[in-house]
Amino acid sequence: MEDSMTRILVRGACLVSALCSVVPALAQPAPPAPAEKACLRPAQIYDYHPVPGNRAIVITDLARKRYRLTFMATCRELQYHIALRFKTFGVGGLSCVGRGDQVQLNDPVNPNPCIVQNIDYQTPALDQTDAAAAAAAKQH
Repeated sequence: MEDSMTRILVRGACLVSALCSVVPALAQPAPPAPAEKACLRPAQIYDYHPVPGNRAIVITDLARKRYRLTFMATCRELQYHIALRFKTFGVGGLSCVGRGDQVQLNDPVNPNPCIVQNIDYQTPALDQTDAAAAAAAKQH
């Protein structure tokens, strides 16, 4: 009987010491979560503005989130088109625009689609860079 009681006390002490080593680890702040991936759904698009240089566009969705789509090459005459069409290769209506998807223009002269290279959230720093590029383009 004494032998089993000793075992229970030893196991209890080991359990407490193990918990005591885990509790400080739990009390530490968690590392910052990685930034969520930008998910632009074509059915949610509200507005767009081309970026100077025609290598990207800034899109605003219905929730007023702003996204920057960067193209693999120059997308010519983007500023003259009223309507754009998005061709996504995702499954279903809730798929996000992603790398390799296409922005198609209704242009008989240049029917080539603009292929998306990257999609990110539009930040104030990118807004400032775009404004500086637009100002430089007006000076030339």
